[in-house]
Amino acid sequence: MTIHEQENILLEEWWNSYPANERDNFVMDGLCYNGPLNERGTNSFSGNEEKLWVNTKRKIVFLMKDPNGNPGEDYRNWHWRAITAKFFKVIFNWLQGLNEITLDYTPLLENNSYFDPANQVVLKYPLAIVNVKKQSGISSVYDDVLYTYAERDASFLRRQIRNILQPNIIVCGGGTHSSMLDIAKRYIYPEFGDKFVKVNNWCYYMKEPEILLINSWHPSARVSDTQKIDDMMYAVSDLINKRQPNIFIP
Repeated sequence: MTIHEQENILLEEWWNSYPANERDNFVMDGLCYNGPLNERGTNSFSGNEEKLWVNTKRKIVFLMKDPNGNPGEDYRNWHWRAITAKFFKVIFNWLQGLNEITLDYTPLLENNSYFDPANQVVLKYPLAIVNVKKQSGISSVYDDVLYTYAERDASFLRRQIRNILQPNIIVCGGGTHSSMLDIAKRYIYPEFGDKFVKVNNWCYYMKEPEILLINSWHPSARVSDTQKIDDMMYAVSDLINKRQPNIFIP
């Protein structure tokens, strides 16, 4: 089965696990389409994102809190080639930077290292977004609510991330007191939690199996883009220099 087929089966089970009166708020996500837009420009068709995912050495999942006001939608078929929202521009820059950084090269905003428009990155590198809380929310969510959903849906999250997508880099998008990082270790990789070694404030690295958890800002955090993007790249560069992870070696 293809990745999309596997995700469809899982997401249908996940959707059905909620009471009937809560299903309309469920938002699907996963490996995002990068094909052409429909006639209205509101959604996209599947393109070559599966081929990109299978062939890429760095499989990156963006683990986010919850969708903001998109009940009943599916992230995967959004109009990714045309999205310009600041939230996703940060994710696009992260996606490009993490795919292109090497021992000898650190992509930075100040060096104009990124595509303009940033959304064109989806044509070169596969985009995968997984929300911990699949129920549509608002502009913010309390950590206790997030943990409740993480615990309830832990088995589904593990299947989507570990069984289907199988990333080796997970960007843990914000949260009070690094809650998204904690959720990744506690609910997605519970048996490996203690094996993730803190290299710096951003990077938590496990050598075998090789997985990097990145403790990032939330994409809409009220800090500068330099702090969100360049500081991440500096931290990953520090990791590369200290540990020489295989995923970053050409």
